Amino acid sequence: MRPDSPHRRSLRTTPPRPLDIESEFSELAGHRKTATRPHPRPGDPGPDRSSVGGPFLWPGSETWPVCREPHRRDRGRRIEDVHEERRMLAEAWRRGGAGPTEEERAVLAGLEREHLVP
Repeated sequence: MRPDSPHRRSLRTTPPRPLDIESEFSELAGHRKTATRPHPRPGDPGPDRSSVGGPFLWPGSETWPVCREPHRRDRGRRIEDVHEERRMLAEAWRRGGAGPTEEERAVLAGLEREHLVP
């Protein structure tokens, strides 16, 4: 696949980190690996399509795994805040450079706070 193809641009990738961690901790360099992080999304892949980097192929006869641990349900983040945070971060990383500005970081910090959610 060509790096400039429309399909390539639509793939989700991890943006560059704002800090070169290996320059700070050189002993980590020997542990560097390329990884594929699953990011499941709804889809309808056929049996001949790969699920790496796209929709998972999950057997219809098996239930999707879920967490059954008890969680507090009276606090959390509003979905609108999560979506706005993702939008702002994507835009900041698209610009290149050091990521979010100081002003954007202040807004992002406010979006990260938990709210009382009935």
